[in-house]
Amino acid sequence: MSKKARHEAEGRSEALAKPIIEAALFLSDRPLTLERLRSLSGLKSRKSVEAVLEELRREYEESGRAFTISRFRGERFMMHVKPEWLALVKRHVGRAVLGVGVLRTLSFIAYHQPVDKATVAAVRGGRAYAQIRELVERGLVEIEKKGRTSLLRTTKLFAELLGVEDNPAAIRRKIQEAMPQPADQPTTGEGNNP
Repeated sequence: MSKKARHEAEGRSEALAKPIIEAALFLSDRPLTLERLRSLSGLKSRKSVEAVLEELRREYEESGRAFTISRFRGERFMMHVKPEWLALVKRHVGRAVLGVGVLRTLSFIAYHQPVDKATVAAVRGGRAYAQIRELVERGLVEIEKKGRTSLLRTTKLFAELLGVEDNPAAIRRKIQEAMPQPADQPTTGEGNNP
């Protein structure tokens, strides 16, 4: 094959790679690794995949799309709705993304983070390990090894979806705001008259 023919074939494969990567991210409900995207797209290098991902992200941003592509620890990528649009439409979309048990485990981790995996399992029960695995796969929780302990904390994606900055104190405040106040407890704050 001549150099020109080889270059044209590579150009065609790169042109096909972009919609393949976009479709994979669109269909996935969890972050995909760079290696998985490279394999799916047929691109030869990880750098080429990163270039396609950046091109897609930039196109979405410049055209004002309601979604973006985020990068997570471990070279994983996920397409998701931007928080400002999610807040407007999520109550009209009828399906729950996570089950009640998984949501309770996520809430516990978010409120007590960083928290070790054993503590979560002790409080939430034996199913917590599978729930934690699902949360990690979906890009909402990350695990950090500290010796023999595995610390859990929420990710940047979780903070974006919650609509707060990515720090435990802001997340904890948002969770407290969402919790119903008992009827016999007046809310605190300036200007409140019980």
